[in-house]
Amino acid sequence: MPEETSFRLKDEKHVSVEVEFMLWSSKFDLIALANVQGEVVLHRLSWQKVWSVPPPSEEVKVKALAWRPDGKVVAAGYSNGRINLYHIENADILHSIHLEGEITCMEWVCQFCPEDAEWKPDPYKEDNFRNYLPKLQPLNKSYGTLSKVSPVEESVEDSKQLCEQKELNLLIVGCSSNSLSMYAFGVFPVSRLAVPAINVDKIRKILSATISQDLQSLSLVLETEDKEQHSHCYLMSFDTKLMASRHKELRLMALKFGQVLTLKEYLQATVQQMSEAWEDILMEMDSKLLKFAEDKKAAGTGTVSNDFLELLLFGTPSPELQTFLLNDLTGKGLQKLGHSIETSYSNIQKLVVKHLQVVSQAILYHLAELRGMSLWYEKFGVLGLTTQTLHTAIMTVGSFVLKSSELQQVIDDSIKNFKAFFRWLYVVIQRMSNEKPPADLIKMTQHDINFVAEFLRDNFNHFTLDDEDSISELMADKDKKSRFKLEKVGQYLKKEDLHYPPNISSNPWVQFQRGCFLLKAHEVLYPVQNMKSLVQLQEDLDSAISTSLYKPSSVIGQSMRCQSSIKLFDYDSSDPDFHPKVFQFTNNEKKMLYTVYTKDSLPCDKCVLIRRISSASKESHMEAVSFRVGALNNREQKNNSTTEDRCTRHRILDIAFYDEKTISLLLVEDHKDERPVLVLMTLEAIADDTYTPIDPEQGFKEDNIRLVDVAAKIDPSCYRRLDNMRARSFAVSGTRKTATVLFSSRRRVRIFLMDAEEEDEDWDGCGEDEDPGDQSGELNSSEAPEGEMQIDNTEDMEEDENKENTSFSSSTE
Repeated sequence: MPEETSFRLKDEKHVSVEVEFMLWSSKFDLIALANVQGEVVLHRLSWQKVWSVPPPSEEVKVKALAWRPDGKVVAAGYSNGRINLYHIENADILHSIHLEGEITCMEWVCQFCPEDAEWKPDPYKEDNFRNYLPKLQPLNKSYGTLSKVSPVEESVEDSKQLCEQKELNLLIVGCSSNSLSMYAFGVFPVSRLAVPAINVDKIRKILSATISQDLQSLSLVLETEDKEQHSHCYLMSFDTKLMASRHKELRLMALKFGQVLTLKEYLQATVQQMSEAWEDILMEMDSKLLKFAEDKKAAGTGTVSNDFLELLLFGTPSPELQTFLLNDLTGKGLQKLGHSIETSYSNIQKLVVKHLQVVSQAILYHLAELRGMSLWYEKFGVLGLTTQTLHTAIMTVGSFVLKSSELQQVIDDSIKNFKAFFRWLYVVIQRMSNEKPPADLIKMTQHDINFVAEFLRDNFNHFTLDDEDSISELMADKDKKSRFKLEKVGQYLKKEDLHYPPNISSNPWVQFQRGCFLLKAHEVLYPVQNMKSLVQLQEDLDSAISTSLYKPSSVIGQSMRCQSSIKLFDYDSSDPDFHPKVFQFTNNEKKMLYTVYTKDSLPCDKCVLIRRISSASKESHMEAVSFRVGALNNREQKNNSTTEDRCTRHRILDIAFYDEKTISLLLVEDHKDERPVLVLMTLEAIADDTYTPIDPEQGFKEDNIRLVDVAAKIDPSCYRRLDNMRARSFAVSGTRKTATVLFSSRRRVRIFLMDAEEEDEDWDGCGEDEDPGDQSGELNSSEAPEGEMQIDNTEDMEEDENKENTSFSSSTE
């Protein structure tokens, strides 16, 4: 922080919905807001709205926000246990996580890399899979008339936005239970820690969780409840040396996991489009043939198969078949149906060849590389990568690849047979109608007749009705309806065994494999799942991959050992207005992990600061100090101030992390006006000799630590009194040098630049209550630089919101 710092008021803005809390990006001039409607809203420094996203479902609220260290992704944790990762450019959901219980805290921590040091992946090379795998093509938005698939990103391989990630970063998530989860780059589940019970207390929720930036130590602040339903707050620390010693291996695993996860989602979208393309075909003909079969059954005049075979062999239709062909199917209807079938099959075939086979082979490639990594136990196996589970996953994906090739062959045969069948049937209908068929369709070779005969044999032999079946039952019962399908493609796209699996007994390779004892169950050969559908194998694929790639989270979680557990304070949980303020951060220069908290309802008189060495080898070195803010030094201002105006005592309204050497305070004067004061306090304001050592075994008692007044150590240039407002909370960013103070009504904010030179500001004529800007409108101060990034698809603040600034009355207080 510069020696001379002053805060310039940049603007005052209105928000249309009451704000719960705010969080600044550390890389760009962007601030994320969570409001009472459960929305996440992104604003620029100029307060131009970038986007807003609704909650995942009704009655769901935002409970925590976290920015990825590169500032391109913001994570929102919800009350239903869901976490969404939003891209800042367009609010696309890059990834979703589902946990049990309400999300109570989130922190996104980046591994520390000195500014003068260049990050390198040594001793490993960056993943160069793009040199060996074909590029995935974006899925078409529509295949078939029923397709409603959302558009897929142009950059398919990097849909998780991971390609530019260098240093390992971890999204740490706490829930309303004893479960703590960590996700590398917000995607790969690195650790799932079941926090052990403290004595016999029940852990109600995790209030704060962070890991030191050297990845050596994990620190948690917990809320517990004993048998008498008394609430306590504990500080726990865990040894995370395994993660620290294998951070580069974790990074490689996380990037591989991101690729596999992206490919799985791409595969799912491909199968979904295949299903939707198939749903259009043969629905109309199915219903008509079912009706025809029921009429034949009622009349007792044979079967559908016999009628069509007699027509093919003798050229003479039965009266019922002639009526069916002329009145129900008709030539035009058959033409339209044939075109629809050909189009749908062609679309499915394109999806199989251009997308499904490519993505399944890419998954095989990445899993094979992960299996190779798992063989190096000292580096990767120790993290939970197991060769056996990855081999099982590879075999499952291999079976899926074989099934996709089988489906392609079935589609080829079906297109060939359907074309011959419909061409023959169209000529028959034209002749029945005494119309001349097209010359190119009249000629039928013996080869074509064989195709039609095989089609009737393979399909219409199944087209029979049991005595108890009826047309309404068959149309309603999907299981029964599947037995009457004229084609064999649809069965591959259902979650059930194949009704008509292909006959592979005559396949030369199958015969050779069955005849060789050594090849019957060889670990190199992919197993052929003859009876399973494509969708069933996809489910097996998802399960096998999850088993192999989610295991490291439990292994790493079990490796963490509790170093210390200290009770911080007791409180009355029945008080709905009591919400302890807690945050934690790392000072990399001193290699210290700091915990800051308040134990009383806000505003409170004092705050406690605990620090300890982040290195796991010195877990016992812990110190604490309590501080308050008394009379701040007078600042020299242009308008004279008298000593009578000087406040001798301040209460803490909010407290937040600014940078690793500075914390921010939002104070309120202990005076009838209750004027807020925005303060930056360096950690150096508290001398090292004022800290009291803490012995974790003897416990922590606040009465035994020193209480210091830091007001005298705060330079007049490091604070600003906020006239004519009542504040509720604030959000700050040390890297962007900004602060946003929220009014107590939660409908207005003031925005400050923390390193700007002081300017004259005309703020006269305002009332003493919350909304002085209501009479003067929005401030038209000069615009500050807004960061390097330009975001597309943004929209200006609506004029109606600007008008509300002038209509807001201070009577809301």
